[in-house]
Amino acid sequence: MDIASKIMLVASILMMGYNVSEFLASYQSLSEKVGEMKELVRENGAGELAMRRSNFLLSFLLSAIYVVLTWFSGLAVWITVLTGAKLFFTLSISDYALVQILRSGVFPKKIYMLSKVDAFLNALLGLSIALFLVL
Repeated sequence: MDIASKIMLVASILMMGYNVSEFLASYQSLSEKVGEMKELVRENGAGELAMRRSNFLLSFLLSAIYVVLTWFSGLAVWITVLTGAKLFFTLSISDYALVQILRSGVFPKKIYMLSKVDAFLNALLGLSIALFLVL
């Protein structure tokens, strides 16, 4: 197993673990996190555009690294394309959720359910890629 595959295996396990924890998080705990984020935004005076830009850049960078690792790990091209498409979907949901939260000030149930589905799919993606690498 080459170095890219080893890094990809670790990244997939971390991705799976993080998304499982997000999937299992309660509405109350996520609402508290949203409240803390709103307080930090207010204290720092960051605008909606600055928040969206930093969220997009960080999420895009992590997603791009993950997709590149998928490519260099020697997995099939269709797996790399599927991973890129799924992470683009996640990036879109993340931006949509951030806009809704910043504009309304609350964590809507619709966004909560959408984030649960996305976290579940991301956990499955991480598990699948880890299994592809090991098997």
